[in-house]
Amino acid sequence: MAEREQVLLERAFVLHQRPYRDSSQLLECMTASHGRMGLVARGSRRAGRGQRALLQPFAPLKVSWVRRGDLGRLTQVEAEGPSHALEGQRLLAGFYVNELLLRLTARGDPNPDVFSCYSRCLAQLGGAQSAARTLRVFELELLRALGYGLELDGDSTTGEPLRADLNYVYELEQGFRRAEPHDEDVDRYPGRDLLALRDLTFDDDASLRTAQRLLGRALKAHLGDRPLKSRLVLQDIVSRGL
Repeated sequence: MAEREQVLLERAFVLHQRPYRDSSQLLECMTASHGRMGLVARGSRRAGRGQRALLQPFAPLKVSWVRRGDLGRLTQVEAEGPSHALEGQRLLAGFYVNELLLRLTARGDPNPDVFSCYSRCLAQLGGAQSAARTLRVFELELLRALGYGLELDGDSTTGEPLRADLNYVYELEQGFRRAEPHDEDVDRYPGRDLLALRDLTFDDDASLRTAQRLLGRALKAHLGDRPLKSRLVLQDIVSRGL
């Protein structure tokens, strides 16, 4: 029999919720120290229950649970602070980030770095920074936190530092190499944009588009062929997409 786990007032965010049985909800939560957790909130859909108002995406929470097996039972929830007020494109960007975490993380796999970069992303989406830039930074940090980080320091073939005046080809599991004349049908990335991504100084449209192409390709290698629903919605309503 699995050992019983009891956790008290862990920092967390709700990534997704859906109805469960007659009056409960099944929650997918990202927690600070225990990774993604599946929790049952018993009776939370009943009228008058305060839990339902709290258990919303983008709201910083403290949650307690008991668990034996894959699913835990939520025993306490309280607000840790005000919810991040996301509207319009930024709200859809938030759902995109949540969907990325649901697809790329496994339940019960502790990763404080994932929680940290997610918390920063929500705070920045709720602020004045560019939503597109915020998402690119999150994607870059998430890949690194999951052990899939991009090596942006040098040419994987020669070991030389990347040069702003050259174009590069990205090869999965190997890294970047200098583009050659015979690389006619291969996606190329300007060195100046790769250096801007490395230094987090990609603030112009060209470098943002390069970051979008590159990070989208890197993420797809781990997401597989099934598209993200939230990304398709964003691409429909935003001229440049994500």
